Amino acid sequence: MPIQTYHRPHSIEEALTLLNQAGARGAIIAGGTDLNPNLGDDFEAVIDLQALGLTRIELADNRLNLGAMSRLQDIADYSGTPTLLKDTIRYEAPNTFRNMATIGGLLAGCHWESETLAALLVMETEVEIRSIAGASRLSLEAFLAAPAAALDKGIITDIRLSIDGQTAHERVARTPMDRAIVAVCGRKSASGDIKLAFTGIAETPILIETGALDAINPPADFRGSSDYRRRMAINLSRRVISSLA
Repeated sequence: MPIQTYHRPHSIEEALTLLNQAGARGAIIAGGTDLNPNLGDDFEAVIDLQALGLTRIELADNRLNLGAMSRLQDIADYSGTPTLLKDTIRYEAPNTFRNMATIGGLLAGCHWESETLAALLVMETEVEIRSIAGASRLSLEAFLAAPAAALDKGIITDIRLSIDGQTAHERVARTPMDRAIVAVCGRKSASGDIKLAFTGIAETPILIETGALDAINPPADFRGSSDYRRRMAINLSRRVISSLA
């Protein structure tokens, strides 16, 4: 059945009411770059979030706070955005799409090749979700492990990430601006702890210890076998760690 109703709520409470009334037949739309080409006949109602004002981008106490409707290009252009995040946003999509796509939509999409999500993972990102029951906050790692359960008729409203420490980024792709076959983002915090996040080796970008990479079983596609992806993950992680030394 085609879309029957379009809503543009002006408060989070109104948006949540509409979403819960629509049930499984309701779809949240942010920038629209993911939903519009994949809408199909599964949804009867669309709830557009662009009037909610969730566009803040600000620094506070070594943390970058992002409203879920912040556009990717606006985040990349912001002076306080860490270099790692600026660089990985550049690989998400062409400029036209970056000016439409939102950070909340990127999280909800959970794309396994998203280097931006990998960057956010090493930056200890927290995700705030509002639901009828209230607000909750969880780590991006926990969110990516079970996004449908985390959302459950809720709306991503805020994203917060740590920007201190040192970062590094390595990738392998068919062309310089193509989606990475495997990518590794690393961050060495002020305390000296190193976190590594990988794309192209699991269903979503994932944090993993270097010593556990031999045991992974990455999915294969026409760009690389499982064994190739495993070897690239190991080699790239070594380069990242060397850069952070």
